[in-house]
Amino acid sequence: MTLPKLSFTGRARTLALVAVGVGAFLGITLAQLTRFFIGSGATLEAGMVAPRDIRALSKVTLTSDLLTRNLRDAAEANVVPIYSPLDAQVARKQLATARETLDRIARIRGTADLSETDKIRQLVALPLLKIDEASARSILRPSDAVWTRIDAQTIVLLDQNLREALRPDALDVARARLPSQISLSFSTDEATIITAIASALLAPNVSFDAAATEASKRNARAAVSPVQTVYESNQIILRSGQVIGPTDVETLDKLNLRRPTITWADIINALALSALTAGVIGLAMWRQRHGEDQDLQERPLRETVLSALLIVVAIVLGRLLLPGRGFIPYLAPMVALGIVVGAWSGNLVGVVTAAAAGSLIGIALERPIEFAALYVCGGIVACLSIRRTERVSDFVRAGIWAFFAQLCVIIAFHAIGYLATDMGQVALYVVGAFASSIISAALSLAILYLVGVVFDLPSAIQMNELARPSHPLLKQMLSRAPGTYHHSLLVANLAEHAADRIGADALLTRVGAYYHDIGKTAHPYFFIENQLDRDKNPHVDIDPLTSARILHNHIVDGMRMAREKRLPSAIAAFIAEHQGSMVTRSAYVRAQNASPTPVDEAPYRYPGPTPRRRETALVMLADASEATVRALRPARPEEMDQIVRKVIAERVSDHQLDGSGLTLRDLELAAQSFVETLRGAYHPRIEYPQLSPAPLAPAEPILPLVGSRDQV
Repeated sequence: MTLPKLSFTGRARTLALVAVGVGAFLGITLAQLTRFFIGSGATLEAGMVAPRDIRALSKVTLTSDLLTRNLRDAAEANVVPIYSPLDAQVARKQLATARETLDRIARIRGTADLSETDKIRQLVALPLLKIDEASARSILRPSDAVWTRIDAQTIVLLDQNLREALRPDALDVARARLPSQISLSFSTDEATIITAIASALLAPNVSFDAAATEASKRNARAAVSPVQTVYESNQIILRSGQVIGPTDVETLDKLNLRRPTITWADIINALALSALTAGVIGLAMWRQRHGEDQDLQERPLRETVLSALLIVVAIVLGRLLLPGRGFIPYLAPMVALGIVVGAWSGNLVGVVTAAAAGSLIGIALERPIEFAALYVCGGIVACLSIRRTERVSDFVRAGIWAFFAQLCVIIAFHAIGYLATDMGQVALYVVGAFASSIISAALSLAILYLVGVVFDLPSAIQMNELARPSHPLLKQMLSRAPGTYHHSLLVANLAEHAADRIGADALLTRVGAYYHDIGKTAHPYFFIENQLDRDKNPHVDIDPLTSARILHNHIVDGMRMAREKRLPSAIAAFIAEHQGSMVTRSAYVRAQNASPTPVDEAPYRYPGPTPRRRETALVMLADASEATVRALRPARPEEMDQIVRKVIAERVSDHQLDGSGLTLRDLELAAQSFVETLRGAYHPRIEYPQLSPAPLAPAEPILPLVGSRDQV
């Protein structure tokens, strides 16, 4: 599957480049603002993990209602209940009640008419005493003298305790203290009676003051000042990866940051960074072409569009997926971006892209300076270490160099304040950087290959596959048109060296030269390099116009074969353009010699088009130069140089190179390269002297081998 080629010229091409630049600018801007709409832009709730660092937009003082309420609740809980002062009248009344109760007990004990059972019943029935039958029986047991002492000790015990404030909630404590306050002169049973009677008659002498206690609580709450926090401008409120608590939610609500909203400051910031990024990358593209003496308008639009699209996608994914992911940013294959863009748009553009995009993504993470340096240094070093993207080893080497650069960044940022306990964490970062470098190398290969197939872009991997002699078309050429095959190899050497000399795509030039004459395999015997018997040229017996059409058909046949084998359009361009619209000279001269009137040269011209890029133009010049030098066999290097320059001059004067992008400097360098290569191919050879033939021995009959394929 291939997409239609973007073909614009003149003003339309300029407008297309401007549209790409504007689209990239808008795409980078939206990429920076994605956090307001997707993923990390969701409403933050308590218990969630912060997806990014959240900073204060300006200096602000916040009052935390939640913290203030918690502190006031704690102050209120610490207020001690307030009771009324000890009332002596209450104590005297209670003591009088105790004496009255003790007197009734004494009367019941002294009544002779009552049986023991009746006495026990009356003692249990006393309303204030509240004793059981066992206690009542023990009260009846002591003698009168002993009881008099028990009575006196009980009054003393009650008087002693009622002099202190007895709160209702402290009554049990006071009762528990009674046994220790009884005189040791009493026996255990007597002490038990005193404790039982005193415990029953002991009562609170102070009361809870609800109004005073409530007022004290109000005062305690009022004494707590509101909890205020001052945030400076750009101060981090919530760090990436931190679990969000209730107080954090309150703070974000007050600052309107719980769900980020776009402000004018955010928009201006994104626009400024996008303009800077798009500007420096565009400047790098211009400088890349300017350094090659090419106009920016001559940039391949498809590569430019894909480069811009990949940059935008990388920034969107980086801004969307990496914040708040802890270790994951170390695994991000950001190095691949610079490598791929560099392969499409030039090494300088790749370096600038790695720096710009790496910075934009890095500053959005929790450690912005470290991650920006990590991505920028890794990407730049990878781009500088990969000169050509022709072999898998080139990508692996770039990935390894990127790892060393990122390793230095990790050491630099984690060496300060380093602790032995941090070794495991730092080692994890290093492992992540190594894995990222390997993933980047593999991802670069995959992107270049897949995009090359889908968008019909000639990737280095495809070119190397097409350059293999085992390709069906090359095998067909070798078997059916061996002369054309060897001619194509020589043309490939000529054009590749010239392309390398002028800074063009040498790999594309070499592979394109292999296939430029593939159409000759349809009718190889009509082309002189495939004619073993030079005296039997089939064109001699054909009229000139038909002969010209037969020669022209090798372009048509070649394009048909390219479509059948799905060759990339960049390779098919060599087939269509290597002859341009030149005149088929041999047929045209024959026609002129046979006609008494001038012959129109239009039917004798190749269908074209003329070369539209430097690589196809170099193959045109190399093809003609090799064929002419092979035909004329110059004896001296000066003659060879004249032939090559004449071939180039003819095509310049015929306007064949007008749209190729070649400059006069390129043509001079190409001519020098052609001559150097042709001198090596067509160097003079010594004459080998002939030896007198020796008499031949009588031939012996050759017997066939057993099992030979020649046997019938």
